[in-house]
Amino acid sequence: MISRTFPSAQSHHVVMVGFPGAQVLDVVGPLEVFARTARWFADELGRTEPVYTTELAAPSAGPLPMSQSLELVARRSWREVDACDTLLVAGGVGADAHLDDAELHAWLRRMAPQTRLGSVCTGALVLGAAGLLNGRHATTHWRSLDRLAAIAPGCQVERNAIFVESGGVFTSAGVMAGIDLALELVERDHGKHVALAVAQELVVYRKRPGGQSQFSRFLEAERRGDRFGRLQLWILDHLAEPLPLERLAAEAGLSPRHLTRRFKTELGVTPAAYVARLRLEEARRRLETGPSNLKDVARGCGFADAQNLRRSFRRHIGVGPRDYRERFGG
Repeated sequence: MISRTFPSAQSHHVVMVGFPGAQVLDVVGPLEVFARTARWFADELGRTEPVYTTELAAPSAGPLPMSQSLELVARRSWREVDACDTLLVAGGVGADAHLDDAELHAWLRRMAPQTRLGSVCTGALVLGAAGLLNGRHATTHWRSLDRLAAIAPGCQVERNAIFVESGGVFTSAGVMAGIDLALELVERDHGKHVALAVAQELVVYRKRPGGQSQFSRFLEAERRGDRFGRLQLWILDHLAEPLPLERLAAEAGLSPRHLTRRFKTELGVTPAAYVARLRLEEARRRLETGPSNLKDVARGCGFADAQNLRRSFRRHIGVGPRDYRERFGG
C-alpha cells in the first residue's frame, strides 16, 4: 500500500557537473532518474511542485560537447552555483582535464559541507584530487581503480562495488552505475516503494545484482590479448572442470613453475588463487541471479561439493551462501 503522505513542498535541487568530452550517460542517466521520480509523484499522487529539479553545470554556460558527438546545454557555470541539495560530478574522458583544476577543487570543497555529494564513474577521480575522499571508502570504473588509489592515497578503494556511500559522499562505478546510485538516493529520500516504481518505469533493476568484477574479469582478459589473457578467458570457460596447475600450464604452453612465476608477476596472484577467486565470483553471480540449488551452484562453479562452497563463502564473505542469496538474490 503506497502512502499518500506528500514529501516536503520544497523541490530537491540536483546539480550535475559536466565537462567537455564527458560521458553523456553519466549525465543524462542519473538526471533522468530524478526527473522520472518527479513525474511519478505528479502522475500518481497529484504533486504539483516537482520533488526534484535538475540542472547541468559546466565550466562555462552554453553548449557542452559530450561523448558520441552529442551536445548538451549548460544554463550556468558551476562557478555560479552557490547552493543545491545534491551535487554529482560526471566522469568520462573529459573529467581528466580537471584533475589539476584548483578552482574547481576549491569550489567542490566549499560545496561539500552543505550538499549531498557524489560522483559517477571517473568523476570520483575529481573528488579524490580535491581531497574529498580522504578517510573515506570509494569506487569508480574498474579500469580506473588503481588511478583512484594513486590520486587519493587516503581513500580506501572498493574494487567490486557498484556504488559506495562513505561519510556522506557517494561514488559509483562506470556509466550505468550512475543510474543505480540515483535510484539509491531516491530510495533514501522517498522510500523503497518509490525507487522500485521508478525503476519499473525505466525498465531497470532497482538494485542490480553483482559487483563490477563480474564485468571486469572478462574485459580485463580480453584487453590483454597475450597468452595470459587467453588463459584467463579459457579458465572462465572451464570453471566447472578440475583445473590443477599442470592443466593450466599445459594450456598456456609453459612449465608449472614458469607459469606460477609469470602469472604472479602479471596478475599479482598465483594461478590457484586466481581460479578460486573466479569460482567464488561466479558462485555469487549465480546466487544473486538464479534459483539453482547449492549443489548445482557448487558443481557449476567447480567446487568439490556444497560444503566446500559454504566454507569458501564463510571464509571470504563472512556469511553462508543461503544467507547471501536471501540478502542479495535478484
